[in-house]
Amino acid sequence: MTATPEGAASDTRSLAWLAEVENIVPAGCSTLAKTPHRLLPGRGAIAAAHAKDAEFTDVDGRTWLDCEMAMGTVTWGHRRPEVEEAVIAQLRRGTSFSVADPLELALAQRLLARLGVFESVKFAKSGADAVSGAVRMARAATGRDLVVATEYHGWHDWAASAHYAQSPGELGIPRAVAALTLACGPGDIERVVDLVRGSQGLPAAVVLCPNRWSAGDLRTIAEEARSRGVVVVFDEVTCGMRMGPRGACGEADVWPDLLCISKGMANGLPLAAVLGDRHLVMRAAEVRMSNAHSSESLAFAAALACEDLLEQAPQWPSWRARATTMMADWRARIAEPGLVGRVEVRGDYSSFSLGTPGASDFWTDPVRSHLMTALADQQIFTKGYFVFSDRHTPAQLDDVERAVVAALATYRQYDGTEHC
Repeated sequence: MTATPEGAASDTRSLAWLAEVENIVPAGCSTLAKTPHRLLPGRGAIAAAHAKDAEFTDVDGRTWLDCEMAMGTVTWGHRRPEVEEAVIAQLRRGTSFSVADPLELALAQRLLARLGVFESVKFAKSGADAVSGAVRMARAATGRDLVVATEYHGWHDWAASAHYAQSPGELGIPRAVAALTLACGPGDIERVVDLVRGSQGLPAAVVLCPNRWSAGDLRTIAEEARSRGVVVVFDEVTCGMRMGPRGACGEADVWPDLLCISKGMANGLPLAAVLGDRHLVMRAAEVRMSNAHSSESLAFAAALACEDLLEQAPQWPSWRARATTMMADWRARIAEPGLVGRVEVRGDYSSFSLGTPGASDFWTDPVRSHLMTALADQQIFTKGYFVFSDRHTPAQLDDVERAVVAALATYRQYDGTEHC
């Protein structure tokens, strides 16, 4: 990492850019999770110029160790040569055609072979589209309207009203639409089972992020759902490529009727998929799930290159063991006086964070604020989450662990006055 001398005016370009962009682009970025107000303008990175492996350089010329990896989408590292070469080769052949590209079938076959339990695939360009498409398929197949949602499943009407602490009207969602989604927090097995059994009417589907549940709870929910004709949808948009070759459902050996994946499939290029039994997935045509860009070729070429990398990987994910020991070390440290009860480690090796126990809003959590600030001074970029890649070296992961340990030590005296 390239250090900036203390007190140097390194943020001139980024702050000038910020002053301009906020008047033109809503929230300063069209991906809300990347918006500057969640970052540290004037202290941390807010806009990138270029990236390579596990680092990026911001518009002020500072190089950062990237612990976000584009929200976990760049699983194989920035500008991974094998992916880059595949995309360049496809660019020369064409980016999108007036008819189907044979790469679509090739990728579908690779995904089906890797997972080994599904029959058909429908591609999309975002995780939100994939999960919303799965919900549409479930509603069409069952003739029912209700859906059980257990956490954030995208910004679309059926999901957003159950996740955000705002009224449907504030979100621009009709109340009649919002009423069709039954919300339940992750891990609340009793409420999910109650809703699946039809306490408020039999739902068309129950949507779960499987890495947030135990294998036993997943089996219980799946059995209850299937006994009542409720479609089981697993939202592995975030964790799918980062848990193992067969995703979180493969780790638990519990399989849904419809599996939604996205982040990491094409190493940063936009691509998502719904996989499942043929009789369900084929309904994608009936419910008119479509997008002009769902079959563009660059993402398919990138995803096929990622499948090749996955086949060649001696173990996957490559950072699993190191991340697991890192989390264990942090848990031991926060059990010490001055930290116990004030900090907790959340998540798993695919993506994890530190936060205040019971905090309702991660973005205003003082643990996140302190950690971001302390790591920014070491030019380690995080928004509070730690999302590693195949290009993070052992030395870089050691740097992250040392920086967090130092931040935890200073948090003992932290009075909550820092703000992001």
